[in-house]
Amino acid sequence: MTDPNKNDLMAGICDMISPNPTYDISFSFLDQTTGETSELFAHKLVLASGSPVFFKQFYGEIKEQKNPIPVEDSSSDAFKFFLDNLYNKKPPLKDMDFQLLGKMYYLADKYLLESLQESVIQEVSTRKMVTEKVLEAAKVAELNV
Repeated sequence: MTDPNKNDLMAGICDMISPNPTYDISFSFLDQTTGETSELFAHKLVLASGSPVFFKQFYGEIKEQKNPIPVEDSSSDAFKFFLDNLYNKKPPLKDMDFQLLGKMYYLADKYLLESLQESVIQEVSTRKMVTEKVLEAAKVAELNV
């Protein structure tokens, strides 16, 4: 079912984020625990439209030649949520734990997505901090800021 908040073009593009003949870039991930690899697929134009970093990476003077692009500083889960954001699929931040929010903030910072950074900060600031989670939140903040 199409989200009524998206226009038809974006809804169609969002539906194509999984392997599809129209994708033109992929990102590979190596799970350090299991040794398994996974891939996420995307469209350069969509990524470049949402991030100045991707724009330079794909359309700048020195274009990215690797495909798939190995991603070593993110999990595939966090990167999937990040890509969903660029495709205007807004993952519910309220359902994410502090660790995933930290990863989302890191990716938003790396790819210069200020609105996503602000959304993560807003989500974290609205959470009631319980004693058991203070140490986890501090560790996540230290790793991602």
